[in-house]
Amino acid sequence: MQATRVLARRTPLIHFLGKRSIPEAIDHTPRPHPASPSSSLPTSFKQYREAIANQHGPLATRSASSASKPFFVAQPASAYDRSQLPSRFGRVRWTPAEIAAIDSAGASMFA
Repeated sequence: MQATRVLARRTPLIHFLGKRSIPEAIDHTPRPHPASPSSSLPTSFKQYREAIANQHGPLATRSASSASKPFFVAQPASAYDRSQLPSRFGRVRWTPAEIAAIDSAGASMFA
């Protein structure tokens, strides 16, 4: 009996605002983003790729004289061995406790 009195006084924390209405006039014209460095839109996608877009370096193909230098120039057929790296990048030896945990599928961790 007391539980039903407590539930009767309970008010939900969620308040519904009511039925939504769709605005009659929505402006869908393209505009530059407010944080854009330029205040204008490109006239075409091709112009955007040539002038603005960068993805790991310039996307546009330019002549050799006007092309910017790439970020990373790999030497042909260059490879590094793990032993040439500093010791902090070397493999870490496993402890016997870690080996036992792997062998027992983790059961030895709780024994």
